[in-house]
Amino acid sequence: MYIPQIAIIWANSRRTLAALLATGLVIVVGMIFRLEGRLVAAIATVVGLLTSVFSGLIGLIVLVPWVGPLVMKALAIPFLWIMNGLGYFAAIFLMHRGHSRSVVDSRLLTYMLLIGIVVGYIIGKLI
Repeated sequence: MYIPQIAIIWANSRRTLAALLATGLVIVVGMIFRLEGRLVAAIATVVGLLTSVFSGLIGLIVLVPWVGPLVMKALAIPFLWIMNGLGYFAAIFLMHRGHSRSVVDSRLLTYMLLIGIVVGYIIGKLI
């Protein structure tokens, strides 16, 4: 008997998809009740950590042929973690000095650099 691939994925990923739904529901409810963004993000993070939804999400991304494993490898590069951490320290330092626009610019540049590294890594591996 032939079992479709999507049925196998559903059987193996039911808990992860339910946890993703719960985390998404927290975000939607927070937006409906117009809660503060930091509060909604904190609650969604706690729900995500308690349900291990982040590792499950990476597991679902890896299931995508060709690109999935490359995205996972690129996100696991320690350089990305170091750059992101340095960006947070720079943001804290600049906020104490009263440079709010500089904080936005530095975080934007950090995210653009990280996205460029991930996209470049994926394109480099595909070519």
